[in-house]
Amino acid sequence: MNAPCFLYGSHASYFTAKTRAYLRKKGIPFVERLPSHPRFREHVRPSTQTHRIPQLELADGTVVQDSVAIVDALEPLHPNPPAHPPGPRQQISARLLEVLLDAWLGRPAWHYRWNFMEENYGFVGREFGRSFKPQGSDEELDHYGRVIADRMEGKRGALGATDDAIPAFEAIYSDALGILESHFTSAPYLFGGLPSVADFSLMGPLFGHLARDPVPATLMKQRAPRVFRWTEAMNTPEIQSPEFAGFEASYADDDHVPEKTRELLALCIADVAEPLVRTAEIYDAWVADRGDLPAGTRVSEKADEPAIGRFTARLRGVDVENGAALYPLWVWQRGLVWLRSQNDAARVACRSYLAELGGEALIDIRLARPLVRDGSFLALG
Repeated sequence: MNAPCFLYGSHASYFTAKTRAYLRKKGIPFVERLPSHPRFREHVRPSTQTHRIPQLELADGTVVQDSVAIVDALEPLHPNPPAHPPGPRQQISARLLEVLLDAWLGRPAWHYRWNFMEENYGFVGREFGRSFKPQGSDEELDHYGRVIADRMEGKRGALGATDDAIPAFEAIYSDALGILESHFTSAPYLFGGLPSVADFSLMGPLFGHLARDPVPATLMKQRAPRVFRWTEAMNTPEIQSPEFAGFEASYADDDHVPEKTRELLALCIADVAEPLVRTAEIYDAWVADRGDLPAGTRVSEKADEPAIGRFTARLRGVDVENGAALYPLWVWQRGLVWLRSQNDAARVACRSYLAELGGEALIDIRLARPLVRDGSFLALG
């Protein structure tokens, strides 16, 4: 058996949920630890210069922070089953969902956790508390939980979580449950019989928040029990769940994108593609003012997921504040690199497909300078 790696995270953590599901479905041996573990303080956090989770320590002591960076590091080492579907339309869909799902479902995930403190806090606050003091008393857990709650309250403005915007957040959650409940009636994963990066990305909001926190979990169980069951199945090492025991463990043939997966992507594009395009424009202008900065210059020494401005965009008829956050731009840049490495036929197929979904502007993004990772920080390429 290969030596295990160590996943530092929390069950209440959005991005740990994504990474945990990836490790399990890939059959990668790992041991999960909390950030309260001494090794986290002594080696992991100093190695990455950040306390953010998830972090993965490989068998040789190398530490990788960030769910996307972890997948990028492990996928070449563990190529089977592949986390990217083979067809060009399938893969561009999966790569777009990898970035757009966080922008789309991240707001409902935040809302249903932190805007329902009376109903949720007894569970959520102590969940976070156990991450810091696993055997602590309820009073100690509540102390740590309040620290996290105060930190999350500080994100309200960045998410545009105003009274006017909340109905849009709730409508998005309702739409997601409806689409996914229909899809998981006939298929185990978004692109057929294997989980992709899009499925793992979906686990962040759906399991990390919405399937576990009391208020949204009740809604999910009542309205979309198959979606709740999917979150359970995604946390097992088996590819085939009992409900789909006869379903072939492979991606759909002939570059087929299932109807409901296509519908999910189309909604994501309609709701949250514009802020990504706007962020690219802001970034290019920002770079133009800093043309003499050498490659490797960190975008920010203070923030590992920096924003370089703010703007307002429409979300279902409501003006919502957005930060020009560079992390989603870096995630999508990887998809653009993949697309531009494909042959002419694949590129034409992807452009035609995204034009039908209203997402052609996303593949026309050309960054003035690439974004790279310097440890846990974003830097100029």
